[in-house]
Amino acid sequence: MDAINKLQLLAELSNECCELSHGPDTRREDFPASDYIIMPFGYSESEKVDVAVREMVVPVCYGCATALLGNEWTLLYCFECCSSQWVYRRLAKNRYRHHILWLRGCPHCSSEEEFGGLYFNDLGTIINFSGLIKGKAA
Repeated sequence: MDAINKLQLLAELSNECCELSHGPDTRREDFPASDYIIMPFGYSESEKVDVAVREMVVPVCYGCATALLGNEWTLLYCFECCSSQWVYRRLAKNRYRHHILWLRGCPHCSSEEEFGGLYFNDLGTIINFSGLIKGKAA
């Protein structure tokens, strides 16, 4: 993402609300966005050249941004239908070590035969710069 697009996102931040799940019977308007997750999806041509086919931009509130940078929660996010779910690592059946698991298809939008894949983010690839949280698929 170039500097002009980043600046435009920051200018629009005051009009955005968090797009992550805060539980049942909550309104997204109650959670004003304070940051963005920017997830480029693409491939590497070489060690120095990354090609982003598309970038997913997700506004997040302060509480969600803090949870993403901590070690207690993992976010499951479907980039097909934009649904999300938080997993508390201490109570989870599986041992999650990643901060965000990006799903290509989930129970809300696909069947078991159509699951398209799983991408993840480690803490080292989530970088906070100029008010933006940037992730990179592994």
